[in-house]
Amino acid sequence: MTELTFLGIGAIIPAMAGDHTAILLRHGDATILFDAGPALEVQLDRVGVAPAEIDYVYLSHQHGDHTLGSPMLLFHHRQRVYIGAPPVLEAWRQLVEIVYPNYLSLIPDQVSYHELALGETNNWPGLADVTARIAPGDHSGLQAFALRLDFAAATGENPRPTFSLVYSGDTCPTASVVELARDADLLIHEATFSETLNQVGGPMHTSARQAGEIAQKAGVRTLALVHRLAGDREIWRSEAAAAFGGKILVPLAEDRITLPETQIID
Repeated sequence: MTELTFLGIGAIIPAMAGDHTAILLRHGDATILFDAGPALEVQLDRVGVAPAEIDYVYLSHQHGDHTLGSPMLLFHHRQRVYIGAPPVLEAWRQLVEIVYPNYLSLIPDQVSYHELALGETNNWPGLADVTARIAPGDHSGLQAFALRLDFAAATGENPRPTFSLVYSGDTCPTASVVELARDADLLIHEATFSETLNQVGGPMHTSARQAGEIAQKAGVRTLALVHRLAGDREIWRSEAAAAFGGKILVPLAEDRITLPETQIID
C-alpha cells in the first residue's frame, strides 16, 4: 500500500501556526518525508507518526520553512538517509553545524546522504521499485528542486500498477517542472497565492491559476495545491480549474490519500 499524508499545506506565513508545507509518503515499509518545516514534530504527532519512523528525508531547498524541523530528527536516533540535490544537502550540513556544532561527527552511522544528479534517472536507495528525477525550479534566483518519483508495478497479493508523483517545492512557473511532471499521475505543486484575492506571491511563487496551467501543459491526472496563503480553499480550486481539466485536490493538514487512486482516506 502507498499512502500520502499532507502534514502541512501552508506558505511561509501559514493561515494557522505550524502549518508549513510538509508531506509524508508511506510506501510499503518505507516512510519518506518531503521537506521539514519548524513545526515538524508537532505535525507528525498530530497524525500519530513517531519521528523515529522516518527513513528518508527529501529537502527541496534550504529555506527555513522547508528545513528548520529537520535537525531535530537527529535526536531520534536511527539510521536515516537525507536526499536532495548536492547544493541543498551541503546547505543542510551547514545548518546542522550552526545549530548543533560537531554533532554530525558523533553519529556518523546514523546519517547518510544520497545526492540526486540533475538530468538523470536516479535509483532510490533501498527501494528497488522506485526511481527519482529532479528538476530546478526558480525561486527568485534560488534553485528549489522539484522531485519526481516513479513506482514500478507490483504483483502478488497486493498488485499495484505503475504510477508517478511530482513534488514541486517552491517555484515560480518553470518549464523544467512542466517537463518533469509530464504525464504524471499526481503533481503536488505550490500555489502560494490567489489572484482573485489580490495576494502577492510573484515572481518567487506560483498562483493557483498558474499551477493549473502547469498541470494542463504537463498532462497530469491529478493536481494537489499546497504552500497556500490564507483564504477559502475553494477559491484556489476554482482558479486552478479555469486552466486544468483534471482532478484537483486542495488538501488540509492531516488529509491522507491513497496512491495511485488519489482517494481521500476518511
